[in-house]
Amino acid sequence: MSAVVVTPAERDAFTARAHARAVRRVMRSVGQVMLVIGGVFWAIFLVVTVGVPLVVRQVGGVMGGGAMTGAEYAAPWFALSLGLIAVAALVVPHLAAGGTRRSLFTGALVAALAAGVAYGVAYALLLLVERALFGALGWEWEQLGSGLDAGGAWLVVTAAGEAIAVVVYALVGVAAQASYRTYGVWRGTALLLPGLALLVLVDHATRHGAFADAFGALGLGGDGAPAALGLLQALVVLALAAGWAWWQLRTLRLRPTR
Repeated sequence: MSAVVVTPAERDAFTARAHARAVRRVMRSVGQVMLVIGGVFWAIFLVVTVGVPLVVRQVGGVMGGGAMTGAEYAAPWFALSLGLIAVAALVVPHLAAGGTRRSLFTGALVAALAAGVAYGVAYALLLLVERALFGALGWEWEQLGSGLDAGGAWLVVTAAGEAIAVVVYALVGVAAQASYRTYGVWRGTALLLPGLALLVLVDHATRHGAFADAFGALGLGGDGAPAALGLLQALVVLALAAGWAWWQLRTLRLRPTR
């Protein structure tokens, strides 16, 4: 019986197909968590956005601001927690089945990007719903927070800023899960600091979120910054967050449980 000879090209093609399958599995697993559970999150905010003003109007009150301010703050943190949870559930079976750390990173990155776009669009649509409802009730509506100086393109810029923030927060969650897996509680907690710095930077770049408010309270908010500059800064932070997540996943080691 003659031996089967595998050429380098055939070996490379097999490796590429295996990598692509592993990436798709990670994308599907992480994406389902972030999009399906995220859909519940945005459905709840839709009910709150519509229901609260109607209740306030029914009792004779007037709202000075809408509920969507809460979504602006909550959505990125929600994405961070889902990044933590999704990787925690996936990392052991993925690596045990022969998946690589590179495919884990690529799949998680693509899923985070898809979730960011979906969350940004949902945020923009609910802002339109809130504005229309306030108008129907005869109330004045304005977007709360400083934001970027976007002029007539405020909705697109706001959605883009929210989308980028969601991706950064999700990737920081992925990196945090990997660092805890590799280094344990003490060093893993210390490695939260670089991730926290990335969260501060993306909030400052997009001019919204909890850390942006802290900058504003210190007089460092940079109100009126051009939208293009702010979004460019946010994209730089996104690239740094992707690099941070890749670094943590590249060095990922599974520690035995006791």
